[in-house]
Amino acid sequence: MIRSGPQRRAVERNGMAREIVIRISVPDGVNVAVSQGTQQPQQQRPFVERPAPPQPAGGCPEHGTAWDLVPAGVSKKAVNADGSPKRYNAFWACPERGCNQMPPRDAPVVQYQSALVDLSDDPNLPF
Repeated sequence: MIRSGPQRRAVERNGMAREIVIRISVPDGVNVAVSQGTQQPQQQRPFVERPAPPQPAGGCPEHGTAWDLVPAGVSKKAVNADGSPKRYNAFWACPERGCNQMPPRDAPVVQYQSALVDLSDDPNLPF
């Protein structure tokens, strides 16, 4: 014999209470357990270390200073679900203490020109 019956539960949404009906049919002898809002713990993704990003052009709009590279490391405050310190990759930020400005993700990159000059074909070289 299969037992079934409506289960009513009030759900609050946007400040308004709504009542929803959940109908469950289970065969005789089967135990059913319902828990209130427990969620499976999210699986932690492994940390992927990336190389330092290229230097962005410009600087902090608030202080007018060039961006400073913060090397990859381990957080002093943030921890993973297992309690281990959270690691982070290198990033660019304002060097002024207390300033949280960072370059936009689509910021242009500083282009360097090589200072090397090819003199291998110069006939005036003494060697």
